[in-house]
Amino acid sequence: MLMPVAQGGHQLLTTQITISSNTQDFDLQAHLTNNFGWNGSDAIDVTVTINSGVTISASAVTTVAFKAHMASGTVLTLNNNGQIIGKGGSGGTGGGGTSGGQSGQAGGHAVSFQDLTVTVNNAALALIGGGGGGGGGGGGSQAVGSAVDSEGDCTGGTNFGAGDGGRGQGTDGPAQSHSRPNSHGGHGGIGGNYGLSGAAGTDGSGSGCKVVNYGGGAGGAAGKAIRHVSGVSQTLNNSGTISGATS
Repeated sequence: MLMPVAQGGHQLLTTQITISSNTQDFDLQAHLTNNFGWNGSDAIDVTVTINSGVTISASAVTTVAFKAHMASGTVLTLNNNGQIIGKGGSGGTGGGGTSGGQSGQAGGHAVSFQDLTVTVNNAALALIGGGGGGGGGGGGSQAVGSAVDSEGDCTGGTNFGAGDGGRGQGTDGPAQSHSRPNSHGGHGGIGGNYGLSGAAGTDGSGSGCKVVNYGGGAGGAAGKAIRHVSGVSQTLNNSGTISGATS
């Protein structure tokens, strides 16, 4: 229920929300509109409490776990006693025998704020973590073992593919690492932990008279723990763990 309260000579709507079960892609604006009849344009004073043991997660790196893009003048208090986590980026595909590794995907943001004044209280044992970036794919190696024949021509050789990069830590679980599939193609890079970039894949390392060693892909960027889109004034009280940038 929305209740009007006096603030600074005008009426400000106020309400409280408790999230008591695991939730994906929580959108505060949509929640208030659908469940409280908020018109989406009036400033509002809202307190959101995430209970202990509850996880707010993201379904994709292009979404956020907790989104609060509000009307200008909104005041939000976010009490996090659980965890809010972005989705980890996918690892880049390793290069084939004639190509370099692909870059890892950037991790998703855990929280996104716009047009509000917010106080975030992150309790002891609570977590706000941006999705880790995916590891870059390793680089392939072409014409490994090529050699000069009796007529002085460089011939032969075998192409070797490389390892894929690991997924970053996030909604789908811990960061992953992929081993090198052979001794010539490059390693895939390790995915980043919460709020950290993925590692780059390594280059191919074969030898031969016409060998071509292709480069590994770059690691994906880290998702932010808290992203500020615009118009945000933030106070952050942290007794738990925050992994990633907070603005």
